[in-house]
Amino acid sequence: MRFWQRTWVKIKSFRPGNLKKLSKKKKILIVVIILALIILSIGLVRCSRGEEAAMNEYMEIVVQKGNVRDVITATGKVGFAQTMPLSFEVSGTIQEIMVKVGDVVEEGQPLMRLETATLEQALKEAQENFESERSGYEQKMEGLERQLKSTLVAAEKKLLNAEKEADPYYLENQYYLAELNVKAASERLANAQSAGEKDTYDLQVALSQARLNLIDAKYLRDGGAAKELELARAEYEAALKAWQDFQRGVSPEYLSAKAALTASETKLMEAQENLDNAILKAPMAGTVVSCEAELYSTVSEGKAVMSLVSDPNVFKVVASVDQTEISRIAMGQKAEITLDTLPGEVIMGTVSGVSLTGKEDYNVITYDITIDVDAPTTILRDRMNVNVVIICQEVTDVLVIPSQAVTSQNGMAGVLVPQGEREQAGKQAEVKAGQAVPGAHTFVPIEIGLDDGTNVEVKSGLSEGQTILMPMFSGFPGDGAFGGPRPMGPRW
Repeated sequence: MRFWQRTWVKIKSFRPGNLKKLSKKKKILIVVIILALIILSIGLVRCSRGEEAAMNEYMEIVVQKGNVRDVITATGKVGFAQTMPLSFEVSGTIQEIMVKVGDVVEEGQPLMRLETATLEQALKEAQENFESERSGYEQKMEGLERQLKSTLVAAEKKLLNAEKEADPYYLENQYYLAELNVKAASERLANAQSAGEKDTYDLQVALSQARLNLIDAKYLRDGGAAKELELARAEYEAALKAWQDFQRGVSPEYLSAKAALTASETKLMEAQENLDNAILKAPMAGTVVSCEAELYSTVSEGKAVMSLVSDPNVFKVVASVDQTEISRIAMGQKAEITLDTLPGEVIMGTVSGVSLTGKEDYNVITYDITIDVDAPTTILRDRMNVNVVIICQEVTDVLVIPSQAVTSQNGMAGVLVPQGEREQAGKQAEVKAGQAVPGAHTFVPIEIGLDDGTNVEVKSGLSEGQTILMPMFSGFPGDGAFGGPRPMGPRW
């Protein structure tokens, strides 16, 4: 049995007559226990009464006008509003850097130059190749023109002859003449043979030729002339088309020669462009904010070597917003930007972009938003870490009360007002704000608006200057951290 249990048993069994039998030490112990029980009983009674009193105590609040806003807090990083990285469009070795970080430059101003000996040699070779190709092209075009023109003239002449020879009267006459020539050649050969002439070879040849001419005349008369005319016409049309295509620059021969010349010219232009690109020029007026290249170092085509900004005092902020709050962000919302190193300094900005894709970090999904700083400033610097408050909603100059003062009855939101003179609208409280007051109260329904968790907008049901009651939540009365009034929102 424990000590206290044994002691309690002894107390219960104690008889006044036994007091003399106890030792002095036990007498003192009994007195201490009795006093402790008495003090504990008194404390429990006072605590019970204090809790009951606390349940009936309220803080008087005067309805005032103020602002309520719904915000999202985030952190972000500062960057220049318009940064333009610059790079060479050709590889090479840096021979000269003409500006330094912080310099203000004009559009078109030279900034950096590459070594150009190799590029100049490439340009020279391209120029020589182009000149050679152009000379060959001109000669080829002259020869092609003469050839096509000659072919066209010959085809035209052949067509005219074919048209003449295809005339029926002409064909009949030619056939008749051919018959006469055969008859005459036969008679001359026969006469020579009758005369005993031995050398009749020429006469025989003449007769053979006359007979061939007769065959040709018969062929032409019987339809051969029409075929010859058709063939001559086709040849002429082909020659005419080839000439016209050449004149229009669409003939295959012309296109082939022109393509070779164009390719050579393109290489020349590229060589000239590469030489021109050996000098890096400012694409816009602005300020040099970075230079990543060193003198005599080798740079690759397209690799950034320098950066410009149009205005070094115009910034944007990229902040990360949790996935649970990103749906509340909208374009055009205002934002307050602050720095830990400059407490009290607020820079205003406007939401200008909301990322459609999220980023995951340790199972936390966030979305980037872009905030344009409203006005140029010298306070911010590139890559600074800042705090951001995005104002999702805001109401100004409205009736405001602490959110803690709002209660409900039968599903209706409302507040408690003192009975009697204190419940009249517009009458100032007769006690200081924050002073605990007991007494009866009345429930007044109200219409609430925006609630930021600390203060709430009152749309109707109350008037400015009216006194309401806010319940005082406490533990033990007067215990400071839990027993005193809770500071809420603005100083009422």
